[in-house]
Amino acid sequence: MRGDGVLVVATNPAVDVEWRVAALRPEEKNEVTAERRWPGGKGVNVARWLGWCGVRARLVLPVGGATGRELVAGLRRGGIPFRAVPIAGETRANVVVTTDPGTQYRLNPTWPVLDGEELERFEAVLDAELPRHRWVVLSGALVRGAPPGFYRRWATKARNAGAIVVVDCDGEPFRRAVAARPFLVKPNEFELAQWAGRPLTADADRILAARELAAATAGWVLVSRGAAGAWLTGPGIDGVLVVSAPNTRVRNTVGAGDAMLASTIAAVMRDPKRPLAWLRAGVRVGSLATRQEPGTVPAPKSGF
Repeated sequence: MRGDGVLVVATNPAVDVEWRVAALRPEEKNEVTAERRWPGGKGVNVARWLGWCGVRARLVLPVGGATGRELVAGLRRGGIPFRAVPIAGETRANVVVTTDPGTQYRLNPTWPVLDGEELERFEAVLDAELPRHRWVVLSGALVRGAPPGFYRRWATKARNAGAIVVVDCDGEPFRRAVAARPFLVKPNEFELAQWAGRPLTADADRILAARELAAATAGWVLVSRGAAGAWLTGPGIDGVLVVSAPNTRVRNTVGAGDAMLASTIAAVMRDPKRPLAWLRAGVRVGSLATRQEPGTVPAPKSGF
């Protein structure tokens, strides 16, 4: 019997590191005035915010090396359910440099690289977990070593097993995963243009591309637009639904789109027939995430 929770597949998790600096000056010493470290990567962020929304979620992720051990310890401290698959390579550490004016620079390593045997072990764990979950979220950059069709294969397998599939990635893995017709995909504006294969210079162009993407998946497309809010389109929607983001003092933007996605999923689970309510919930929580210290969530369900 299929469970009712969410399986979050994070092939390329990380420890996120934030360095605070007054300013970032080339060819000069830049003093780091503060450092924070927390479990990160898109899939981890989605699972964290799903838990905050009251949704039972379980991560499956590869981990290796000292950074992997740090990641696992952080997940345990944060109460995020997970199943770690050991790998030989070192889990990456993403660095976010935040200046006093609030500008953020993001530096993402390209390792680790999984070999064929490690991928087989990872997929065996996914096979074991799949029957226990009603939803499957394929989230984040595809780990190196995995074939570009990895997400498409798993989206297809999950759909055939009766699960509801959500995909949030970019590039070639996203283009291929679209062919598996997931229930919902969440590109940002850059990723939408990347999928469309053409510049999207005006809202009319972006709306057309979002509608084309919805036609390709026969499902829902959630377009995150940063400070402008988000759009949602899909079956029975003429154009796009629009919700603007509230005016707020932004502390951090890392993981805001993942919080939006988690809240949207939670809203679908609560009320599967009200897409505007899904979008409102997603934008509200995505905006809430920008006011938090990175890697943290507010008191349970406050404002949700």
